[in-house]
Amino acid sequence: MNKDRENLRELILKFREDRDWKQFHKIKDLLLGLNIEVSELQELFLWKSEKEIEKVDKSKVENEIADIFIFLTYLCDEFDIDLREAVLRKIDLNNEKYPIEKSKGSNKKYNELKN
Repeated sequence: MNKDRENLRELILKFREDRDWKQFHKIKDLLLGLNIEVSELQELFLWKSEKEIEKVDKSKVENEIADIFIFLTYLCDEFDIDLREAVLRKIDLNNEKYPIEKSKGSNKKYNELKN
């Protein structure tokens, strides 16, 4: 792997820093931008049948997911959050809230699962 690509977070933040764009990245704007990127991802699937969804251009999906990840990285930078660690903690929390024996095959929210 190219050494410059080893730390994705640093690469994303350097791209922004090199262009002096952080000045435009207030929390409100980052959240609106994130929402727009999610909407662009959703738009790729809007009004499509299952057959049509199978034909959606994977590179377009990939680009929108990358944009979403970039916005999440900017938000994490603002709040000094390690995204990887936050995801790992959330997985641990979800494992507690949704034990396999109660939640396997169920679409119920954790507070609706039977004890």
